[in-house]
Amino acid sequence: MARKSGKRSTRSRSGAARSRSFLDIGPVRFARETYAELRRSHWPTQRETLRLTLIILGVCIMLATFLGAFDFGLSQLSDLVFR
Repeated sequence: MARKSGKRSTRSRSGAARSRSFLDIGPVRFARETYAELRRSHWPTQRETLRLTLIILGVCIMLATFLGAFDFGLSQLSDLVFR
C-alpha cells in the first residue's frame, strides 16, 4: 500500500487549547467524578448484605478450622519426628 505524502492529519485541539477553570482540575475534579461514579453504583439491599456477610463469615470459620487442624497435625507430627 502506498504511503500518502504530505502533512499528517492531527486531531483538533480545541479542548486542550481552552483554559480550564479551577473546578476542572485536581482534587475537586477527582471528588466530583468519584461522587458521580458512586451514584451510578449498585448498592445491595440490607437482606443481600446480611446474606453475603454470613457467607463470608462461614467461609472464614471453615478456613480457620481447616488451617488450625492442619497446623495441629503438623505440630504433632514434628513432635514425633524430632523428639
